[in-house]
Amino acid sequence: MRADARRNRERLLAAAVELALEIGGEPSRDAIAQRAGVGIGTLYRHFPDQQALLRAVVVDVLDRTITAGEVALAEAAGDGTALRRYLHAAIDNGVGVVNIIHPLLDDTDWPDLTERAAKMTRRLLHHAREASTVGPAFTEADITYTSIRFARPLAIGLDSDTESKLAHRQLDLYLDGAEAAATSTTHSG
Repeated sequence: MRADARRNRERLLAAAVELALEIGGEPSRDAIAQRAGVGIGTLYRHFPDQQALLRAVVVDVLDRTITAGEVALAEAAGDGTALRRYLHAAIDNGVGVVNIIHPLLDDTDWPDLTERAAKMTRRLLHHAREASTVGPAFTEADITYTSIRFARPLAIGLDSDTESKLAHRQLDLYLDGAEAAATSTTHSG
């Protein structure tokens, strides 16, 4: 793919994520093209139908978010920060869009991403437990659903910057509480 075509595709995907998170639903193709700064023909060349577009959005967000978790694990110094870094990256990558778009998809099977995500969340959980940043009751599913829950917009009309700051703040409060509970359990047991 030519560099300009790749940039246009990336801009279209980013615009679709932004709009879906802003409106809390499926954005129109015209709005996506306009937000990306390209013509509607460019959108159709990359994504011939709505299913192709929506699937590409979810796959792109999942891939970037899983990669962020893998990077956080690779850079972790055993201090338990990988889980926190991953969850904040999930918000920044717009993983909340998965929850919005998933019900609209005809095909939700992506085994390669599912396998990578499972491996990454197992490792995140192991590292977090080893560092006592989460307790034994915290599960791999908690990691997955926490990332989606905190990244999903509140749909009360907040601008995207306020929405993001609030999500990051509340995620830190949640993780601080999980760590305090884990530390308390470790010291009392």
